Amino acid sequence: MTLTTYYLRYLQQIADETRSCPQGITLTAQDPLQRAAQLQEQIQTMGIPEFVRRCAAQDGQMLPDTLYESFREEDLLLALQTLAASDPAEPPKITEPDGPRSAYEVLLDCCSLDEKLLYYFIDILRRKQEREFQTLALVTTRKAFTTADFLGWFAQKHLLADEEEMICVTLMDACLDHLAAEGQKELMAALLCGDQTTFELFRCEAPELVHLPKASYDWFARYYLGGYYPIRYMLKYNGVSFPEINTEMRDTP
Repeated sequence: MTLTTYYLRYLQQIADETRSCPQGITLTAQDPLQRAAQLQEQIQTMGIPEFVRRCAAQDGQMLPDTLYESFREEDLLLALQTLAASDPAEPPKITEPDGPRSAYEVLLDCCSLDEKLLYYFIDILRRKQEREFQTLALVTTRKAFTTADFLGWFAQKHLLADEEEMICVTLMDACLDHLAAEGQKELMAALLCGDQTTFELFRCEAPELVHLPKASYDWFARYYLGGYYPIRYMLKYNGVSFPEINTEMRDTP
């Protein structure tokens, strides 16, 4: 087996809690998503070869030095891409007590739990680090998928939602674009964080919202905040490139 094979096996075992963490890895969170976030962060610090070495030592194994010496990140990327080989039109699903959910949404939920992880997530997408992205996806969702599939889904998400969500997202993105052009970063940050007072004051002045009676905070929270659109806007604002949107792809609910 290759080092990549060992790595993916150990990663899955820790995620499934059939393996305890090796020396140097400490997971304190109880929530599975938070544990996955901690695991990913510590593996990145330790390095994949050292992580594999310590997991093998747990089993009383001493893997050949040539295995570590031959490790290339390109091999890991290829293995992850093989795992991610699926129809991009159909996001992988994760079975949960309340029913299946998109793995993309689970990834966003996980990254939202920790500010450092969210900034790391934005950074790897900005730098187009496919291997790091797919590893993060694997440890947080136990599914593998590509940045192209994820960004394609995220770019057109509002077009495939109901009409009210599409209207809300279109207007709020336009509002944020105007604030960005004016350099009003603090106001943008407060809106993206979902501050109710800021939104209610802002909607009384924003040209896009002032004459729209239904633009209440509940409307904003349900359709914009609840749809992960603040993260999408943060990605866009930080230079992440999204694929062009095909406006003809909107389905009738």
